[in-house]
Amino acid sequence: MDANQPSKPNRKTGKTALTRGDAPLEVRPRTYSRGFVPRGGTGVRGTRPPQQGGYRDMMNRRRNNHGAQRLSRELDERIVDLQALFDVSRTLNSSLQLKNILDTLLLTPMGKMMIGKGVVLLARGEHRFVIETLKGIPRTHIGQEFEINLTQPTTQFLNELESEPWAALLIKLGLRLMVPIFSSNRCLGMMVYSTKSNEQNYGSNDLEYLNSLANLAATAVENALIFQQLNDVNRRLDKKNQELNTLFEISKEINSTLEGDKIINVLAYALMGELMAQRCMIFGGEDGEFAVRVNKGFRGEELNILQDESLRQRLKQISQPALTSKLVEDDLRTALQTNGVQLLVPMMSQNVARGLVLLGEKITKAEYLEDDVEFSSTLCNAAMISIENARLFKETLEKQKLEEELAIAREIQQRLLPKEAPELGDFELAAVNIPTRQVGGDYYDYFPIDENRYLITIADVSGKGVPAALLMTNLQATLHAMTTTDVPFEQIVFRINNFVHQNTTMDKFITAFFAIFDRKNGTITSINAGHNPPYVWHADGSFETLSEGGLLMGMFPNAPYKSETRQLGAGDWVVMYTDGVSEAMSAESEEFGEKRLEEIIRAGRDTSAAGLIEAIGNAVKKHTEGAPQSDDITLVVLRCNHKENG
Repeated sequence: MDANQPSKPNRKTGKTALTRGDAPLEVRPRTYSRGFVPRGGTGVRGTRPPQQGGYRDMMNRRRNNHGAQRLSRELDERIVDLQALFDVSRTLNSSLQLKNILDTLLLTPMGKMMIGKGVVLLARGEHRFVIETLKGIPRTHIGQEFEINLTQPTTQFLNELESEPWAALLIKLGLRLMVPIFSSNRCLGMMVYSTKSNEQNYGSNDLEYLNSLANLAATAVENALIFQQLNDVNRRLDKKNQELNTLFEISKEINSTLEGDKIINVLAYALMGELMAQRCMIFGGEDGEFAVRVNKGFRGEELNILQDESLRQRLKQISQPALTSKLVEDDLRTALQTNGVQLLVPMMSQNVARGLVLLGEKITKAEYLEDDVEFSSTLCNAAMISIENARLFKETLEKQKLEEELAIAREIQQRLLPKEAPELGDFELAAVNIPTRQVGGDYYDYFPIDENRYLITIADVSGKGVPAALLMTNLQATLHAMTTTDVPFEQIVFRINNFVHQNTTMDKFITAFFAIFDRKNGTITSINAGHNPPYVWHADGSFETLSEGGLLMGMFPNAPYKSETRQLGAGDWVVMYTDGVSEAMSAESEEFGEKRLEEIIRAGRDTSAAGLIEAIGNAVKKHTEGAPQSDDITLVVLRCNHKENG
């Protein structure tokens, strides 16, 4: 096929088959049959071949001469193309300026092939291409983006891709041929050209030339892109370095104090000075309040409108810095711009807006730039951290003072509990209290009524901390004051219930278990006021619970209470506990439960009272490993060691 003729479409597909780097014309040596003597002479000087063939021989000679001339002309054209590619390659690789390289890449083939229009698109992200330079097309298209989702772009005519939106747009601009620029199997961009001005089609030599040019330009384009990125990074670094120096100086001043009001004032002056803002207002406050902390420049009606409660609530929802001109809500945008606010900068702490800065117009009347927004946001957040640090420092001092007071309260509370169990002869008594906080609402006690009888109690006050501890202290004082030999057991509990009801609110109550233990007779008489029923565990492995009594204490006045009595034999146990044991939660939110408690008691019947308490405590600790203690833990254990009663 003649190289100057247009390529023919494939008969089956109707598309023009294009390949990168078509094979050059091949010059094959002519072969001769044995005994054949070429025309033009015998090779022997002074001899002349005989005339043969006449007109036919002459036409053959002319045809051979014409083929040789055409071959020579094609070789000359190839040499010219190669020389041109060599020259273009030197030009492309002699510069690192991306625009110069792209202009050379675009204009060289346009001038050589008389192409009227062309663009160069560069890849600027995944499937995203941008027009970087153009010729013959309005310059308004520079920067226009196209989403080109081709796995492996190839040199091809755009009419084969006209179903793609991006191809349709390029065709609309008068472009026809696309030539990709590859480097290391990565598409850097595309050269896109229109038809030739002389209306000739692209031949195989033209396509080979364009592909070769794209291959030669790939390295230069990639180097220029890297160089451009480095320059951009260096410029940004220089600017960031200046901003960081400024931020560092301002931060030093902000962090030099732990006074919140002083930090706010320093922030206002720093923003106005660095951004040349005429006015500044800062909202903020503790516990979600949004009050004006600083006002510089806003007066009269402006100040009244900006302090409107409904407006403050809407400003409170802003979590990103924003120019008021770009706010979506029309009424909010109008209200702020009317009152001279141009920039909103939230003060963030742990992804929560705890303050807001309102900045007015610049002295220079210039617009706030993106760098101004970023700088002010960074400075405001740094100031917010300092304000939070100042608040936390203040809270830490207050907490330390409170902890010192709680430590004293804890010491007093522990002194109110029995220091050691009494000697009971054939009986063994042990107890433990583990509060969730320094002070708690669990209570246990044992003290003598007479020579043989002891009052044993365990109780759980609603709530935790100081309020529960105070109520527990009142319970203990009342119990000691009312327990005498002259007052019946049921009356003691009755009076305590009325006392608690009279001196507490409805949300405060006490669950309690009271028992009078007679070590001489080996009996235990008990009243359960809404408490977890203690176990009476017998030597044969059976057990029963002590649930007789009445309502929990403090809920209703004059509530009746009833007692019950159990005889203890050798090897029997009485195990009292609060719900901090049975309701202890694991990391997977599973309760310890009565079943586990019963299994531990059954397994530990041969140990001492203190040993059983230790076994229960260890089991609860293992069960709740990885989870915080959710409630106070209290245990009281009585063991019967004697052989006979009486």
